[in-house]
Amino acid sequence: MGSDDIRSVYARGTSSDDILRTLTSELDGVAPKLIVLFAGHRRNGAGLTGALSARYSGATVVGCTTAGEFTESSTGVDGVSALGLGAGVVKRVGAAIARCDKSVDVAVRGALDRISAQLGQPLREADPARYVGLTFIDGLHMHEEEVNEELGNGAPLMSFVGGSAGDDCEFERTRVFLNGEEADEGAVLAVIESAVPFVVEKTCCFESTGRVLVVTKADPANRVVYEFDGGDAVAAYAEAVGVPRDRLDASVFMVSPVGLMIDGAPWIRSPQRVMPDGGLRFYCRIEQGMEVHLMRSTDLVQGTRRSMDEARKKLGGSVRGGLAFNCILRRLEMDAKRLHAGFLSSFEGMKVAGFHTYGESWLGHINQTLTGLWFK
Repeated sequence: MGSDDIRSVYARGTSSDDILRTLTSELDGVAPKLIVLFAGHRRNGAGLTGALSARYSGATVVGCTTAGEFTESSTGVDGVSALGLGAGVVKRVGAAIARCDKSVDVAVRGALDRISAQLGQPLREADPARYVGLTFIDGLHMHEEEVNEELGNGAPLMSFVGGSAGDDCEFERTRVFLNGEEADEGAVLAVIESAVPFVVEKTCCFESTGRVLVVTKADPANRVVYEFDGGDAVAAYAEAVGVPRDRLDASVFMVSPVGLMIDGAPWIRSPQRVMPDGGLRFYCRIEQGMEVHLMRSTDLVQGTRRSMDEARKKLGGSVRGGLAFNCILRRLEMDAKRLHAGFLSSFEGMKVAGFHTYGESWLGHINQTLTGLWFK
């Protein structure tokens, strides 16, 4: 097992050909079994994944569009970040697209069945120390909760980790990719049989203020809350954060979300926007009757470094590299506070490819985390 088993690359260019040349200049040294690619939404992600799949015989190429991309040393928007994993890291990969425009549960079950056939391994019985799943879900059709629920039903022992595709806050169209195919209402699922130990690690840089709001009227399917504590949700939230109603925007939402406290840890539900009908839409589903804490942000860079130190500790002191899924609201905070360099410094000595998401997936659909899959 050598350094050529894992490579990261960030590509900028005016054409797909330019980007492909940059990608292959690094990936040619890997003999990849798996390539994970994150592309700005104006890029031809399907074409790039198809070209890479054709170039590297036997490689699986998966990915999605983004709200920004990064590696351990580069960051930007409208570029492409990618991670190539060779046989020293990945033994086998099974992958499939779940097209969710008709029935999410049927689509996900069908995709899992196809992956099981590719691997010759019933996913319900997969050893969670050997197998781990990736999931990339379109970020605009609000299927994340259903997809994650069905993954838990179909592969209950296995972790699936990933993120929701973005389009740099245009909220018009997001896409997921597999070997040249794409879907704009669906999910790409991949299951890795790993050759090395791995760990999933989540960091969330928030703490409870102690203020609790009870959801008394909501539309969970559309992620809209209409009432907190029996009163207008937007007015109640604005009063709690001390900001006039007409000044509620992403700059407020990113530092003052709400969340569940589970075993002393925050699981964030981030506001997205005030709706024309007066409701408050979130990036995650919120159920009626939930008690949510108003949160305040803590040090994002220090929290990220602690999380990566914890991943290293769990893997015996070192992480060679991995995949990182960082919430768009964390990116907006990093933009506003000029934290990108400090954020990237958390990955020193590693090979990383990541993207800024419209939500993260692990044990369900979550917000405002950095969630990652890390290999020893």
